[in-house]
Amino acid sequence: MESTISAVEKLVLRRRWLIEEIRRFERKYGMDSRDFYEKWSKGLLPEPLDPETHGDFMVWYGLVEELNRVEKELEKRLKHT
Repeated sequence: MESTISAVEKLVLRRRWLIEEIRRFERKYGMDSRDFYEKWSKGLLPEPLDPETHGDFMVWYGLVEELNRVEKELEKRLKHT
């Protein structure tokens, strides 16, 4: 049980960090992450010509993917406790 609690605590901390990082991109680009993720996934956002913006988009996309993974894992672990 203790290892489960520890794993959940780590996931919660990871989730908090991911959300803070994601919010930074939302503020910078004035777009909600759900909208960004959906549009970027479907190719509805033009490929940025600026290397910094392109890099930001790649990182932002990865952060949203990781947040989704962490939230699924957290939900799974909380169901089994």
